[in-house]
Amino acid sequence: MLRMIQTRSAVCWLVLTVVAVPAEAQTFKSLYSFTGQNDGGLPSSPLLRDGAGALYGAAFTSASGTGNGTLFKFSASGEFSLLYTFPGEGGNWTGGANPLGGFFLDPSGNIFGVTEFGGVQNGYGAVFRLSANHKEHAIHIFAGPPNDGAIPLSPMISDHSGTFYGTTAFGGSGRCRGGMPLCGTVFAIDSAGHYNIIHNFQGGQDDGIEPWGDLVQDSQGNIYGTTMGGGPQSSPPCGPPDAFGCGTIFKLSPNADGSWTESILYRFTGLADGLDPDYLVIDTQGNLYGAALFGGSENCPGGCGTIFKVDMAGKFTVLHRFERESTGMRPYTVTLDGAGNLYGSSNGGHTNCGLGCGIVFKIDPNGKYSVVYAFNGKDGAGPGALLFDNKTGTIYSVTKVGGSSNWGTVFQLTP
Repeated sequence: MLRMIQTRSAVCWLVLTVVAVPAEAQTFKSLYSFTGQNDGGLPSSPLLRDGAGALYGAAFTSASGTGNGTLFKFSASGEFSLLYTFPGEGGNWTGGANPLGGFFLDPSGNIFGVTEFGGVQNGYGAVFRLSANHKEHAIHIFAGPPNDGAIPLSPMISDHSGTFYGTTAFGGSGRCRGGMPLCGTVFAIDSAGHYNIIHNFQGGQDDGIEPWGDLVQDSQGNIYGTTMGGGPQSSPPCGPPDAFGCGTIFKLSPNADGSWTESILYRFTGLADGLDPDYLVIDTQGNLYGAALFGGSENCPGGCGTIFKVDMAGKFTVLHRFERESTGMRPYTVTLDGAGNLYGSSNGGHTNCGLGCGIVFKIDPNGKYSVVYAFNGKDGAGPGALLFDNKTGTIYSVTKVGGSSNWGTVFQLTP
């Protein structure tokens, strides 16, 4: 199954004027520039930081794009080392290929994560464990529809019991896009590989399709996430009837018998609120914050994107609408610091690299938006999910491309 990218023509309307704000004083440092060879390239996964200050990450590909990716580590002193290289062309796919989601590190030093492809010949992806002695094993191989999901694109989360929860962008028992099995799933798995699907998306007016973003969990054990499609079905801006939809925010609530109940918190219209919602973050009170890749403003093709909030009462609010390339476009992820500031990254924007190399932005508790850092290509392009260290006030992340060899970078940024 090939990864499908949905394209939509968007008709959006403008309700808010944004004034460009100069980049704030900050300290930027490039930690590593990938070569695309044995070290890997195109890093897209969120970074993990352990208690000793070491960083862990993944590169999506390796060996000039013909390999299946790598896992790497930065020591607290900044030394780069390879932990594992997934077998390349002609290699054994049973352990998975092309790591994409984030990671977990258990007390024994085992790393858990997902790969977008590989597993077996159908290449639907895997959940893997990398032991402390760098031996890799797939604890679940996705079998695809109708009894399993296919192609996990986002990080898993972990609850207090050690159970992991994640999504697959496609597969499952639902029938979407003209009856095709492309709706997606939410799954649960433990470190021993005990696995079950807790929700099969069905699409249509009452459910989402294609959960591409991350999951978050509140203190009561409820799980929240987004879907790229589903919800209201209209043309334009979100595709023809019974096809796409503009996306949803969903909630899964655990039941005493082990089942889960889904409810839809919000259905995007594709206009001022945005469309194609992606990553979420949750604060200590249970408020949700997220980014929509498109919609919000007609100044960019398909819309420039939005940043939104859903409070504990379910009220949806747009915090910021991206309106022009010079101040950012296509927001990708958001995160919160200890003071309530919302930081995020966008795939494009600013004046560098044509449509822009991407930015890191900030929205303070009063709603003021500012560009913290704008990439120029040489220092990276297309920043990924941000890891915020509240002890030092430092952001760590990757760029998918750019750098000295145009295969991506690892950087740190102090706002």
